[in-house]
Amino acid sequence: MIRGLYVAGEGMSARQKAQEVLANNLANLNTSGFKADRPVFQAVYERQIYRWEGIGSTPIGTLSAGAILSTTFTDFQAGALQTTGNPLDVAIEGQGFFAIQTPQGVRYTRQGAFQLNAEGTLTTREGYPLLNAQGQPIRVPRGTTPQIGEDGTVQVNGAPIARLQIVQGELVKSPDGYFVGNPAPVANPRLVAGALEMSNVNMVREMVNMIELIRAYESHQRVVQTHDETLGRAINDLARI
Repeated sequence: MIRGLYVAGEGMSARQKAQEVLANNLANLNTSGFKADRPVFQAVYERQIYRWEGIGSTPIGTLSAGAILSTTFTDFQAGALQTTGNPLDVAIEGQGFFAIQTPQGVRYTRQGAFQLNAEGTLTTREGYPLLNAQGQPIRVPRGTTPQIGEDGTVQVNGAPIARLQIVQGELVKSPDGYFVGNPAPVANPRLVAGALEMSNVNMVREMVNMIELIRAYESHQRVVQTHDETLGRAINDLARI
């Protein structure tokens, strides 16, 4: 019976961690460029079970000691485009990520809400410089408003001054919410100026998944309670014998 307690406990812990992943998705429902994370469960300590017949045995399946949350993966499905009319808002159609410079190094993002700082540098709303194809910050003359073309070219008064670095490759989400990796440049990116890519979080899907996790958690909880009651009766009854 003790084994059942461990199985139920592992199940409760796994569902609680998965709830945290879904809660973070919902918290970023309105964060432009956000990509949802998906929990991945894994059975642990599986072993083969045999049926003994005479002097021989026949395998009849496997027995697991429960499930754990082994990892999470990022859903890179594109979000819907929302028109803003702001010339410094840019969305990527299809594959690609913007490159930005952060204190932790170069990071990649689909969030295209940019602005000009006091020095005329294109930055994110957090103040991180947007990088050009050569990996350098993009600066424009003060008092001017840059225009960003469909191919990522940055123009001022009709003259090109830089081209955005748009990359694609094996990227993973870092704790700061941006992506890291060693991507390669996208040869022919497609950008939409005056628009933002919204989060790809589907609220209905996340709520349904949360309800399923809650029900699974409650089922494991009832198993723990049942084992506790059974062990309690066994101890009390044995004391009377």
